[in-house]
Amino acid sequence: MDFLDPKKKRNYKIRLIIGYVLVAIALVLATVVLVYGAYGYSINTKTGSVIQNGLLFVDSKPGGATIYLNSQRHGTTSARLVLPSGNYTLKLTKTGYRNWQRSISLEAQTIDRFVYPFLFPTKPRVTNLKTYVSVPPLVTETPDRHWLLVQLPNSDPSVVSFDQFDTSKLDQTQSPTVVNLPAGILTNTDLPDNSLTEVAWSTDNSHLLLKHGYQGGSEFIVFNRSVPSDSFNVNKALKINPTDVELRNDSVSQLYIYDAAAESLSVADTTKDVVDKPFLTHVLAFKGYGTSLITYVTDNKMPAGQVQARIWDNGPTYALATLAAGDHYLIDAAQYQSDWYYVAGSSGNDHIFLYKNPLSSLTAGDKALSFISLRVAGADQVGFSANTRFVEAESGQQFGVYDFETMTRYQYTVQAALAGPMHWMDGHRLIGASNGQVFVMDYDGTNQQSLTITDFALGGYFSNDYNHLLTTAPASDGTSVILQNVDMRAGTDLPPAPSTSS
Repeated sequence: MDFLDPKKKRNYKIRLIIGYVLVAIALVLATVVLVYGAYGYSINTKTGSVIQNGLLFVDSKPGGATIYLNSQRHGTTSARLVLPSGNYTLKLTKTGYRNWQRSISLEAQTIDRFVYPFLFPTKPRVTNLKTYVSVPPLVTETPDRHWLLVQLPNSDPSVVSFDQFDTSKLDQTQSPTVVNLPAGILTNTDLPDNSLTEVAWSTDNSHLLLKHGYQGGSEFIVFNRSVPSDSFNVNKALKINPTDVELRNDSVSQLYIYDAAAESLSVADTTKDVVDKPFLTHVLAFKGYGTSLITYVTDNKMPAGQVQARIWDNGPTYALATLAAGDHYLIDAAQYQSDWYYVAGSSGNDHIFLYKNPLSSLTAGDKALSFISLRVAGADQVGFSANTRFVEAESGQQFGVYDFETMTRYQYTVQAALAGPMHWMDGHRLIGASNGQVFVMDYDGTNQQSLTITDFALGGYFSNDYNHLLTTAPASDGTSVILQNVDMRAGTDLPPAPSTSS
């Protein structure tokens, strides 16, 4: 028998060993290929050279847009693309929509996500919602973008009414409900220059803090759009005359009360109609977050011409930044992922300073150090994007933006003349008005678009699903104003024209 033949037995063992070795080599090669593939390497089958790849995710609103990279088609959004590292021109197209395009640099063994592109319609469908005899004094929207309030023009400043539109029903024809500010809630309406301005919405999407200005003074009103009879005059209820009022923790149950003459900051409990003694003095400006954090500016114990931005942390205070004294101060803070980012600037400085988790070092006895600054001379506005990934500072047409995720700074000038400061449309775009048109652009100044006619300096407000833009535009008679519903859908995405609601 063969297995008793020593020679054949030896040959069998040799073949078996060779087989094991070959299998081991194959496993090692497969592992190497998988590992290198996982790290972004591949083989060019034509040249045999090793290619370093990156991973690119691309999506858009609306979906189904065609993806082009350096003019080569790569399917449609949403897509996961493994590509050789290098520079690309990414372009998205869809019938009925304007192209979206930008230059990107894909590095080896990295993941880039461009899931935010917004394709605007080439010729948006515009529906007139209502015509007003003149420009509405105030147009505002709840934080959840569900309700739009339009103040009715009225020759009697003591009578304040709002049209309330449900933005979830803009695909139907709807008549707004009218909500009224209770009679007698405003004072000094017989004086000239009566006006209402928005201060802040509560996160309950029902309460709106308003400032009522008139010649020689002002007062603050909490308007409840859901139950208007529950609205109240802050000055009357608390028997105070504050310079400024801010919601504490975005709620109307407690308010921050600021007195500029005394440079003091107090807390008021509106459920009990009481105001506590000041807990901060020598305050020139302030901004609160939650119930226990405040950023404020003070000149206390500072040399002439200098002020200090400080953080109040539920009692203890810490020095954040030394700034030049100015006419106004730019302070803000927000949390992105697990980190807190602070902004501090002054009209007397050419830079806006950014800080990351400053309380961690300050409570340890160290000094807060700015990790980067935005050079925007004379900045008059700062703000975090809706997703808090970006912060922007602007002065006229000059913009500075910082991306906390990619740690990238952008400095640019918008050539278009702006009707006023721009503000964040969403997590990645800014909106405003320019040359009588709604004007939008990406965070870095790219993909600038003029959408439709407007006389609204803020540009407009969007519905919760971003399918509708609400803005005002002058009527053909030159005096009246039209509230317009501008549909952001086109082509096959566009539903039938609004039908009469039941």
